[in-house]
Amino acid sequence: MLTSAKASFAQLNVSGYVLDENNAPIAYANIFIRELGTGTSTDINGRYFTTLQTGEYTFTFSSVGYETQTVSIILKDVDVVKNIWLKPSTEQLNEIVVKARRRDPAYEIIQNAIDNKAKYLFQVNTLRNNVYLKAAEISEQKSKEKREPIISFGLGGEEPPDDLTSEEDTAVTNQVGLIEIELQLNFQSPDRYKEERTAFNKYGNTVGLFIPRFDEIDFNFYKNLVYLKGITETPIISPLSNTSILTYKFKLENSYKEGEQTVYRIRVTPRKKGNSSCSGYIYINDGLWNINKVEVELYKGSLRLYDAFSISQTYCQVRDSLWFPCRQEFIYETKQNRLKTFKGSTLIRHSDYDIDYIYPEKFFGNEIAFTAQDAYDKDSGYWSQIRPEPLTIDEQKMVRHTDSIRAITQSPEYLDSIDALFNKVTALEIFYEGVAFRKSEKRYMYFSSIPSMIGFQVAGGWRFGPYFYYYKRNKSGKSISFQSNLNYGFKNNDLQGGTGFRVRYNPFKFADFWVYTGRDFHSINYFDAYLNQLSFSNYILADMLQVGHRIELVNGLFLYTEAELIARQSLANFNGRTFLNDLIGEREPLEFEDYEALITDIRLSYTPGMRYMTEPDRKILVGTRYPTFTIRHKKGWENLLGSDINFDYLSFSISQKMQLGIFGASNYVANVGTFVNTKGLEFIDYKRFRQSDPYLYSNPLYSFQLLDTSLSISSLFFEAHYIHHFNGAIINNVPLLKKTRIMAVAGGGALWVSDPQYRYAEVFAGVERTFKLGARRRLKVGLYGVIGESNQIRTTPGYKISLDIIDTWKRNWSF
Repeated sequence: MLTSAKASFAQLNVSGYVLDENNAPIAYANIFIRELGTGTSTDINGRYFTTLQTGEYTFTFSSVGYETQTVSIILKDVDVVKNIWLKPSTEQLNEIVVKARRRDPAYEIIQNAIDNKAKYLFQVNTLRNNVYLKAAEISEQKSKEKREPIISFGLGGEEPPDDLTSEEDTAVTNQVGLIEIELQLNFQSPDRYKEERTAFNKYGNTVGLFIPRFDEIDFNFYKNLVYLKGITETPIISPLSNTSILTYKFKLENSYKEGEQTVYRIRVTPRKKGNSSCSGYIYINDGLWNINKVEVELYKGSLRLYDAFSISQTYCQVRDSLWFPCRQEFIYETKQNRLKTFKGSTLIRHSDYDIDYIYPEKFFGNEIAFTAQDAYDKDSGYWSQIRPEPLTIDEQKMVRHTDSIRAITQSPEYLDSIDALFNKVTALEIFYEGVAFRKSEKRYMYFSSIPSMIGFQVAGGWRFGPYFYYYKRNKSGKSISFQSNLNYGFKNNDLQGGTGFRVRYNPFKFADFWVYTGRDFHSINYFDAYLNQLSFSNYILADMLQVGHRIELVNGLFLYTEAELIARQSLANFNGRTFLNDLIGEREPLEFEDYEALITDIRLSYTPGMRYMTEPDRKILVGTRYPTFTIRHKKGWENLLGSDINFDYLSFSISQKMQLGIFGASNYVANVGTFVNTKGLEFIDYKRFRQSDPYLYSNPLYSFQLLDTSLSISSLFFEAHYIHHFNGAIINNVPLLKKTRIMAVAGGGALWVSDPQYRYAEVFAGVERTFKLGARRRLKVGLYGVIGESNQIRTTPGYKISLDIIDTWKRNWSF
């Protein structure tokens, strides 16, 4: 009987994929289990998973634009794998198609392309081809007055060649930026690739150029969703999606001949504009029913950094029925203000296809791009021979100008003259910017300006002192930096400051070693609410020696080690009161017996599948689809180097960012930790949770929005944070709201502490809107409603506002 009872409650797994007729995954399909009255959904790859007790269940699979399918699944003693294929909903689609056919034959052409796209979705197992990339940008400045350009060669009176002094050439040089790259692209179906960059060329200012990796421009319009990484907030629905008829209207504009091939030019118009749609033209080959060309513009409201972005992708017949993109062009624009606009274009040409190329074992891995050592040494003659398309007139002028003076500008005399001009000390530097010196852009020194020497500390008030910084980097990528500061406190006539250096001795392993020593006021909880950071009671005086090291052991696995010896001193006898004490209702400073603390901190952080690029002098991390796992051990040592503390703290965390197709993007962070030894645990070393700020929204991945106090604990805890940006998935369905370009966001957080027993949970929802701060700077402003509850307070509502500036290097937000 006991065995029978156990068997009746056995837990078994049911999993599988939900696919369309072409074996393409259907993301976020709904799975309803009738007997339970609940269910689950597929992930972005069309996979579902659930755990059930033994028995018989009725599963119903459904998705918008597809016929619903119901199956019976019996669970006995083994896990069940069940794949489901859904057919397009003829009732929903044909109703639109029949009406459309009466008006335009484009719908029949599109349907033929959809019916045949499986042949072109994954055409080869492996592919190797040459790629030429050119990215260029020109800034257009509107001005009522035409100013004379000024150029100085700084060569002691030596004049540039006569043909380079024209106003037109000089203006072009100042306005145009250009990068050219030659590479060999290696591809293995379905999504593995590796770029071998063999040549690299750079002219002018290249800060804003769009230089994508292959996975950022692998725009396969045969797939239902086309992902535009770093360009848009969400993927777009392809005009050849199985349910594209629900998203787009189609109109046959005309047809023409390319040799013997008839090509149909079809206008694509969104039924309603939104973040997941595009507009433009798709060209279909008659009889073959495949793509000849795509020319589309993206919806402005979905763009992350640009004000306009268009895609042109031309397909070429490589062998028999094999057609691949052979030419891609991206036209983009960003406006700094009404007078200045940056207009850019990126051209990519594919050639010399080697189909079903046999790669060595383990050729494909986490390294997705490699730049050869001599890639930067190719001369102008080399580039003039390999360019598949000529440069524009403006680009030719800039290249001619730069190449003609390159011998001069790379000479030691010229570089010294440029450094001399940069190193000239001005009144503006002394009284505002700070004084800087450099040597050939490899060495840099900085001294603080006079106004920046004046500072205010919460503990003690006004202080005065200089700051110095030095940086040096060599050709191998190794670098060293040094910084030092010294300041005098007027109220207590005391000196404080610190000195430290950091050495990067292996740029391919991110290997850093650093040392810092100094005396300063330390915040007990540096991440506390802003008002608490203004409290004198949140500070102590510390004399500190810190030694640290970081290294990547294997790809994606980082080891951080740090040790610090601190002499902690109470500020009870320190004259630290200022006008802030009365302003915020100051508490008394923290009183304790001065003591020594030796603390070591070891963290092991691992991100599986971390992809990277290799440059001749460094490694560049690109990202991964997997979570990051971190284990941490922090220890306070007793009777070692005079240390008076004794504790051990352990924690484990997991974090991840996920793109959920057209439904937006999610971020989550979860953390569990505890003190396993508290024999000599001082209050300063307790685990702390940030008190929420009034009205201000803090980073929801690391804090709560309605926590009414700063928590300090020494027991087991668990916390989790989640935020989801819908990126138009909701607002785009409301016509009036869509025009405001606001985005919906929702999320929540939870905290549990074992001793004392404490639990807290909150949920929030709100709207966000992005504003321009400049050509490539964006500010996101958010307004949220929050509800929080704990076992010590009743349900509490609140309102918050957030400000977040985009990281232009990563092309992403903080949360």
